[in-house]
Amino acid sequence: MIDVDDFITLVIHTQKRAQSLKNILESHGIEVRLEDFVSFKSPVTVAQRVKIRPKDLPMSLKITESGEEYSPALIEMKMAGMSGNLLIPVDFSESSRMAVAIGFKLAKRIGVHPVIMHSYVAPIFRAPVSDGAIDDFNNEVVEAEETRNVRDIASAKLVKFRNEIKQSQKDGIIPDMKFSTSLQEGVAEEAILEYCKETPPVLVVMATRGVDKKEEELIGSVTAEVLDSCRVPVFTVPEDCKIQDVENIVHLMMFCNLDQHDIITVDALMRMFDYPKCVITLVPVTQRRTSKTNDKIEALRDFFNTNYPTARFKTFVPDLKNFRNEIDLAIPKKGVDLLIVPNKKTNVFSRIFRPTIAHKSLFERDVPMLVIPV
Repeated sequence: MIDVDDFITLVIHTQKRAQSLKNILESHGIEVRLEDFVSFKSPVTVAQRVKIRPKDLPMSLKITESGEEYSPALIEMKMAGMSGNLLIPVDFSESSRMAVAIGFKLAKRIGVHPVIMHSYVAPIFRAPVSDGAIDDFNNEVVEAEETRNVRDIASAKLVKFRNEIKQSQKDGIIPDMKFSTSLQEGVAEEAILEYCKETPPVLVVMATRGVDKKEEELIGSVTAEVLDSCRVPVFTVPEDCKIQDVENIVHLMMFCNLDQHDIITVDALMRMFDYPKCVITLVPVTQRRTSKTNDKIEALRDFFNTNYPTARFKTFVPDLKNFRNEIDLAIPKKGVDLLIVPNKKTNVFSRIFRPTIAHKSLFERDVPMLVIPV
């Protein structure tokens, strides 16, 4: 018979995940101990046992099996200083409405709070030079009035958009959950980046144009600028997105750098979506192909299959000379629902002359994309 004062093992997790579970269990008044778990093949600690008292088992199981009360991904994000929000920038277009629909479904899936943000640009009023103090005062009044009018118009549009979302929730088109709105002054990409810097969201969900229209906005694309500069994950939604439910996103294609950033990217993906059941095709992206390329991508595949058993990892090595075409053919053939792209921070010079994989993929393909900064 088990002694009620003994500690029993509830689960065995990685160290970070074990610490996350410990925090949530303790917040419910449950006493928890962590014990290192050492594999017989290695003296290095590879995981930790989460141990509780037998009397706390019913409540512990209820917490760990409840998606609403226990979300390891959300705990990790909050521990990292994130706000627990999901940001959806909008311009009130049809593309924005699609981004909202997908964004709310992602927010419900992850367990975070959606925030609808719209930015407006105040007019730059340049009054004629005058020596009179009265004229200067009048000019300031006119400038303030112009700014107030622009803000009032933007505010009215945001209120109308909010009401449309609520109606869509009543109609069952968008998940019925609480959400917030935010009206910001400034250029769209700058307002988004500033929000992410001051109140880091778990995820940014943004609409994109179709490939046939993206060429028109190749310079100055808001989404492209956010992708290149934002240090939180960004989920892009093309205007002709076919995804109706995020639960249907089961086949992913991930571009790999064949370095430690790939491991960071997969770990972030797995934790964000609480270790989903999916198929992930790994694609090496290198400037030149060597005899070790296949060995490295296969080693990554084996590592991921061992460490993330809920997902199944495959490899696809396209011909380097025909890389773009082979990728474009493979996406529909393999039924790829989402592209995963690790994105390294680069300077302005590099972004102009050596665009990132995320930047190039944004303009080349009409496929939803999750860009994870590494």
